[in-house]
Amino acid sequence: MSRERARNRMLGDEPLSPGRLEAFSDGVIAIILTIMVLELKSPESPDPHALLHEWPIFISYVISFFYVAVYWINHHHLFHRVKRVDLPILWANIAVLFCMSLIPFFTEWMESTRLSAFPTAVYAAVMLMNGAAFSVLNRAVGRQSVASPELVLLERAAMRKNLIAIAIYAIAIPAAYYRTTLSLALVFLVALIYAIPSLWVERYADKLEAKVERPLGQGTLHEPYTGPPPSHDRS
Repeated sequence: MSRERARNRMLGDEPLSPGRLEAFSDGVIAIILTIMVLELKSPESPDPHALLHEWPIFISYVISFFYVAVYWINHHHLFHRVKRVDLPILWANIAVLFCMSLIPFFTEWMESTRLSAFPTAVYAAVMLMNGAAFSVLNRAVGRQSVASPELVLLERAAMRKNLIAIAIYAIAIPAAYYRTTLSLALVFLVALIYAIPSLWVERYADKLEAKVERPLGQGTLHEPYTGPPPSHDRS
């Protein structure tokens, strides 16, 4: 029995299709967004100041909702590259969904403490977990593109983007103890970077391609001069 056939048997009689896994992920993400909406509590007073008093709740909700929506867009964009679903992709996708399912809980905790330092730092740490999990999923999908030079460049660009996002999350964690709004601004910055999945990646991939394919005559080695060619005069 081949390794491919054995792997398919572990997943079932037929391999799981990318469309089915993406539909399952869409359902989980929709539930996460619904939970966040249900966690919103309207002020009891009709006074406009009561609504303004709840600005931390609204700000954290907007950031979390936008963040999950951006992840859904990038997840959909990433699955266009999936040729077949194997075990690494399956478990990496489950890890991404698990990390995303933690967002409503820690968003509500941060809201209930009115953006206190420690809950905000934990919220940023959860976002870092999400970024790391998505990076692993991107790497698992990228393994199927090693045969294509163009996709390899895109994979390298996407990995660099993921590492930058993780670095920003790492800065956002201690920044919460200095100013919570700065920490949330850094988290929101990552969401803005990922808002258009292909724009930043394709630009960096073009730079990589330009470095790999240098113009002729630049950086090339010439054969050393060995004198004039030998004479073939028979006289």
